Parts: sequence; C-alpha cells; structure tokens
Amino acid sequence: MTIEMIGALIGASVVAYAIANRFRLIAPVLVAITAALITLIGVLMGLSVGAALLIGACLGPTDATAVSSLGRGINPNGRTILQAESLLNDGTALVIFAIALQAAQDSSGVTFGLVTQQLLLSFGGGIGAGVLVGAAVTKIGIRIRTITDDPMLATITALATPFLTFFIAEEIGGSGVLAVVTCGIVISRFAAPHMSLGSRVLGIPFWTILTHILNTILFVMVGVALPGIVAELPHADLVRGLILIPIIYIAMVAGRFAGHHLIIYSIRALDRRPEQRLRRTNIRGRIVSTVAGFRGAISLAMALSIPTSFDGAAYTERNLIILVVAGATLLSLLIQGLALPYVVRWANARPSAGTQTAESVESQETEALADILADTISQLDAIAERAGVDDDAAIEAVRADYARRHSSVSNASAEEEASVYGDQESALRLAVIEHLRERVHSLRFASRIDDSTASRVNRRFDVETLHINGPLDVE
Repeated sequence: MTIEMIGALIGASVVAYAIANRFRLIAPVLVAITAALITLIGVLMGLSVGAALLIGACLGPTDATAVSSLGRGINPNGRTILQAESLLNDGTALVIFAIALQAAQDSSGVTFGLVTQQLLLSFGGGIGAGVLVGAAVTKIGIRIRTITDDPMLATITALATPFLTFFIAEEIGGSGVLAVVTCGIVISRFAAPHMSLGSRVLGIPFWTILTHILNTILFVMVGVALPGIVAELPHADLVRGLILIPIIYIAMVAGRFAGHHLIIYSIRALDRRPEQRLRRTNIRGRIVSTVAGFRGAISLAMALSIPTSFDGAAYTERNLIILVVAGATLLSLLIQGLALPYVVRWANARPSAGTQTAESVESQETEALADILADTISQLDAIAERAGVDDDAAIEAVRADYARRHSSVSNASAEEEASVYGDQESALRLAVIEHLRERVHSLRFASRIDDSTASRVNRRFDVETLHINGPLDVE
C-alpha cells in the first residue's frame, strides 16, 4: 500500500505536469514532487503512510510572505515568480493535505484515480469559482461607483470578497485557495484601474499589515502550543521527532531542487523554440530558487489543523507531525534565510540566459516609460487646452518638472531607481518638509491650530515625501 500511495501521488504530479507545461505553472508539480519525496523518506524512517503524507503536504508549499520578507536580494522578476508560485501551490498542497487526512484515517481508499479526480476537481472548481466571483465583483464595482469611490467601503468589500470566494469554491468541491488567488487576479486586471486614489492609499497598507499580523499570529500559536506538544510526547517519540526534523528538512530541499531539474529538462526536451532558450536558467539560478523556497505560515496552519481524533479514536501521531513540521519550517527560515544573500551574490556573478532576458525586458520597460514621458511633454499644450488651463507660467512649470523626470528616467542605470529630483535637491526638499513639520507640531502644541488641521497638513507633507522618495517598499 505504501508504494501504491506514493505512486498515486507521483502519478498525479504527471497530470499536474501536463497542465504546468501547457500554462507554464510549475508550482503544482514542485509541491507534488516535494510531498512525494518527503512521504517516501518518512515511511522509510518508520512513520505511517498517513503521517508521512501529512508532513509532505504541510511542507510542500512555499510561503509568499516569507519570500517577500527574506527574498529582497533576488531580482524583481525572480521574486515575482517565487511569490506567484507561493500563491498557486497552496491549492495543490491543500488537496494533498485532504488526501493525507483520508489516508491517516483509512489508507485503503486512496488510489491514483481518487488523487487525479481530487486534483482536477480542486483546480477546475477553484479556478472557475474565482473567475465567476472576480467577474461579478468587477462588474458590480464598476457599475456602482460608490464602492470604488468610497475608500472604507472599497476596503470592506475587498476584505469580504476572499471569504465569499473561498466559501463558494469549497461548497462545490474546488480549492478555496486557488479560487481566492484567481479572483484576485481577475479583480487586479479589470477592477483595479477603476479604484479611487483613496481606496488604493487605504487598502494597500491595510492588506500589508493584515498579512503580517495573520502570519505573526500563526507563529505565536505554534510557539504557544509547541511546549505542551513536546511535554505530551513520550520520550521515544520526542527523540524520534528531533532526528526526523533535519532528515525531513533535507528531503524537502532536495525534493524542490530535483523537481526544478525534472521540470526544466522536460520542458527543454519538449519545447525547442528559440524564445524558450531565452528563458533558460543555469544551475546557479536553480540553487537560488531552491534556497528561496522558504516554508512559513501555510505549513504551520495546516499542521495545527490536523484533527486530534478520527471517528472518536485519538490520532497519536498528531503531536509528532506538528513538531516535525514546525522544526523543518524553523530550519528553513534560519538556514535558507541566512544563506540566501550569499547565494544570490554567487549566482549573479554568472547570470543565466533567463536572467539576462529579464534584465533586457526591464531595460525596455524603462525606455518605454521614457518614451511616454517624452510624448507627454510634446503634447503638454494640447493637454492643457483640454483641461482648460491657459496660464503659461503654470504650463511651463509642469513642462520643466516632467522634463526633469524624463531626464532622470533616461539616465538611470539598471541598478538604480529613477528619482524625480537629484540627490542634492531631494535632500534639501526633505529637510524643508521636516522643518515645516516641526513648525506645525509647535503650532499644534501652542493651540494655534487644532488636531484636524495638523493632521491634514501632515498628510500633505507625507504625500510630498513619497513624491520625492518614491513609493514605500512594503512587499
């Protein structure tokens, strides 16, 4: 039964691979391969099939928040790919997790057909529900302008939408996580352009803070629960778990590394187009992707959600599973987090064809932005006429400002970000804003202006500071 179980999981990864090769989505394959290898190692180390598969399902997916926080040294294109993978692979991991729960309860009913059916239903139902809800929210939001124009209402709608999407997808048997990701993509593509400035300014910090709070809560929950779990474990199981942690961690990293090579060389064998060659990575790039595959909150959340009993009988391996998953996650964050900056520098010494192509694309994007600014400057008189502006001094002031921006974008190197002002002027403008802020503060405490006025003026100073420094890097 053990070999059949692992064969079913690997067979399901072949089905996922067919989808991945068609749509360039490697996340489901990496999760399946990693989970299969962890399951195999766990079984060889004496775990039951259900427990080994549960550990594999929990440690299969990478964590998007961990990638954002610890992967800052990776080039923007590579980091985007890793974050997208982290979002997409959660759905696959949860399907495997559901199968693992069934195997932990009764492994006799888990077959290749069931695994394939669950994967197809999960992907199809999740993506379908996400598209439908995303399209509905987009349509309603565009038609009812109050939703997009009112920042608070828009944020509340954005908060409620994922819950609604998840519920609908789960009710029809699909993956709620994939549904939420798909819904987010649809809304981002079609509804985001209609959102007001206030909705964006209020919504982006809200989601950033909420994401980190939820991840922190998960780690705190594990930290609170782990001492009790360790205390309840028999000494033999505790020693066994401490031995399993590094072994499972090595299997997790090895599964991701081997999965990358399997997918890449399979695509190379099947796709010989010249443009495919331009996206190729080298061994250094694949090592970066392996090291950047952190585990985090999603792994801990799945481990904590394992039931304490099945059909009234206590599940004795639950505490051992949580210990191993928590230990492997901690090793991932510590070892890979510390090693990643050095690995990135080592990989950048010999960039792959894919990295060079990405850098070329970024250079083309900068040139396109410079062309847009140049075209805007040349049409400024026509724009002013459409806006009903006939003040020559105002027009020339705007022209000079955008000419400065055009020069900054055109002269920026690939390593630096274009700024609106030069270094000296930026420093002076920021110093002036800080001086004004101190004066407003003193006026407030002298009771010459009230709180609302001081707050309004300080928000204007914040906007000016962002204009000088550029948007905050909160990813």
